[in-house]
Amino acid sequence: MYYSLNTDGRENVYMLKEPGSNSHVALAMGRRWDVQADDIVLPYKFEMSVVEGQAPKLYGWYPGSCLMQQKLVDALEAAGVDNLQTFPTVVRRKDTGEEVPGYVAVSIVGRVKCAVMTKSDAEPLATSNVFHKLTIDPARTGGQLMFRLRESSMVVLVHETVAKAIEAGGFLGLTLEPVAEASP
Repeated sequence: MYYSLNTDGRENVYMLKEPGSNSHVALAMGRRWDVQADDIVLPYKFEMSVVEGQAPKLYGWYPGSCLMQQKLVDALEAAGVDNLQTFPTVVRRKDTGEEVPGYVAVSIVGRVKCAVMTKSDAEPLATSNVFHKLTIDPARTGGQLMFRLRESSMVVLVHETVAKAIEAGGFLGLTLEPVAEASP
């Protein structure tokens, strides 16, 4: 069984990568990067904005920014995930300049073509898809524990064993939705 990993959409913290910093590096595309050959400047630098008047809710993962708490990376790796490439990162609060420790930029390496388009509900978006209902063929996952979907790099899937590790970690704001599987 696979689950779609996402956030609950109620975050009140927004992470903005420093303008121009590594703008040529699309961490959400599922590839492995070479720091020297790809001219990646480290550490990654992010500015955190908090909704005014609210205490920050620090989520375990910010998919739009490809930021994860190091403790989430540790939990994923302890569950057997072996395809995360992490980069040192500095996150600072916009309002105070204070550093927010514990986050790394992450590339989830690998995209798997396993969506069953005839049994899914999706709309095309440029060269990708937006899924309203996703059905996969688990036989085409190659047993991967965590990966981005080839048909939409916005979709991150995790195996049930990884989903259990995420749930056990109690990470704020993360959601796991079961994905339908096509019958053989």
